[in-house]
Amino acid sequence: MQGIRTVRAATFAALLAVVFLSVVFVSPVIGQDGKQLYGNRCALCHGSDGDGKGVIMQTAPFGADFWKANNDAAISTVIVEGKGKMPAVPLSPEETKAVVEYMKSTMKK
Repeated sequence: MQGIRTVRAATFAALLAVVFLSVVFVSPVIGQDGKQLYGNRCALCHGSDGDGKGVIMQTAPFGADFWKANNDAAISTVIVEGKGKMPAVPLSPEETKAVVEYMKSTMKK
């Protein structure tokens, strides 16, 4: 009986360690994916830091007014559906979320 409890405790501890390491190491990967996706798909028009000074065209910067007027869902919708001169960008829901998270973590003021 004592042996079974020891095995269960060890299994539980290992499971907790996996969950902890996943949170610690997967989150930066998502951010990096968002950075890479933004750089490859968005920066040409929106600028590498969201200033609107892209190589292909000039756009409005991602300033305070942009962040007040748009939540994550609205930004995601524009990314995948397009709006005005911006074409739709074919990204998966996970990729779209990564781009939005990257934008929020680096461009939101």
